[in-house]
Formats: sequence, C-alpha cells, structure tokens
Amino acid sequence: MKIYLRLLRIFYTNALMSEFEYRLNFWSNIGMSFFWLIVSIFSINIFFLHTQTIAGWNYYNLLVVLGLFFAMNGYQQMVLQPNLSRLSEYVRLGTFDYVLTKPVNSQFFISLRNIGINNVSDPLFGIGLIIYGLYQSHNTPNLLQVLFFILLMISAMIILYSLNLIIHIPTFWLVNLDQIDILTTRLLETARFPLAFYQNPLLRNLLTFVIPVAFMTTFPAQALLGRSDWPVVLGAVLLASTLFTLSAAFWRFALIYYSGASS
Repeated sequence: MKIYLRLLRIFYTNALMSEFEYRLNFWSNIGMSFFWLIVSIFSINIFFLHTQTIAGWNYYNLLVVLGLFFAMNGYQQMVLQPNLSRLSEYVRLGTFDYVLTKPVNSQFFISLRNIGINNVSDPLFGIGLIIYGLYQSHNTPNLLQVLFFILLMISAMIILYSLNLIIHIPTFWLVNLDQIDILTTRLLETARFPLAFYQNPLLRNLLTFVIPVAFMTTFPAQALLGRSDWPVVLGAVLLASTLFTLSAAFWRFALIYYSGASS
C-alpha cells in the first residue's frame, strides 16, 4: 500500500510541476470553467422565471445538483480522461508492453498515472455552488445526512470510474477509439439535472438502473437535502462494488487477450 501512495505522490508532484510551466493554459482553463458555470446558472434562472419549483426542486436545490455535476465533471476531466483516454494510444503504439513490465498493478498505473491539474477549477466551483445552494435553502445537513452524502459520493466516483474503464477496454480489440471520451462526457451530461426532471418513467429507470447517472448527482443532492434513506445508500454501495468488480474482471480478461496478441 505504501508503494502505491508513494507513486501517487511522485505522479502528481510531477504533473503539478509540469502544469505550472504552462500557466497561461492553467488560467485559461479556469476562465473557461467560470464561463460555463455562469452559462449554467443563467440557464437555471430561465427555468424558474415563472415558477418556484420544478418536479419538487426549487432554484437553490437545483444549484446543489449543478454543483455536484461540476464536481463530478471535474473528477472525470482531472482523473479519468487524462488516464483512460491514453489507453488507445498505448495499445496502438505498443507501449502498453512497457506498462506491463512495471512492478505495479497495470490497472492502477493506467487509471492514476496522470492528473489534469488545469481542470481543478470545476470541482472547486462545484463545491462552492453546493455550499451556496445549501445556505440559501436554509438547509444544514445533520451527521446522518453527511454520512449518507459521503457514502453516495464515494460510490458515485467508483461507479463513474468503472463505467469509464468498461467503455475504454474495447480498445484492446478496436484500437482506434480515440473519440470514446465523447460518449462518457455525453453520459455524464444527463446528470446535470435531477432525475425527476425526466418525465418519461422508462427514461428515469434507464438513468437509474442501466446507465446509473442518477447516482452521480441526484441521490447525493437528496442526501444533503434530507431526502435520502438507507436503501438508496446501500443500493449505491452495492452497485459501486458490483461495477468495480466487473470492470476489474473485464480488465483482467483484456490483459489475457493482449498478452496472447503480443506473443
């Protein structure tokens, strides 16, 4: 365990030093993130021009959901995409053999080798929006609600990681999948609004049980707003555990295929 923590420290220290060599890029990303934050808030304001609530969510409740979306989108752009998007390149150029020679778990290396420090603004803006939305809602989560929220957020991060890994693994068979990140980005976009905004029951079930984006923003927001309970939390933990196990098994299966192809 210590060696992996040491590796993460080395990886991210180097990434931080590299990013600050290009400070203009860093600040331009912050500027773009702030621009999209303003656009998103403006869009929500339009929704509430002639109503106080939509499907049981008021304006400030929706800001909490939007903040969670920005946080999860930042997690995807900071951690998931900078790493998993390179898998296609590794396989196509044959440099994945180099990864396999490392004395560390290959899934760990592929998943956490890089970090997009220049996308740190999205999670920070998201956290700020969550705090503001809760404050304006006059809602102070109690200890149980905070516990629910933490468990749901950890589960959400694992679910999003597992889905991203599963989507990228076909790279071992279909090498030219450089644009697969567009799919994962579009899937996460559906979590920008609460599940209740989607009036079609079939679509709501799809976004809960098939493409579980409801676990990314809606359920964590409900926990902070006092609308969650144990079955939802346990379901999220179970789903996260199942998807992580499946993604790890799929990864091991892909490694067997890759080893056979390279030999």
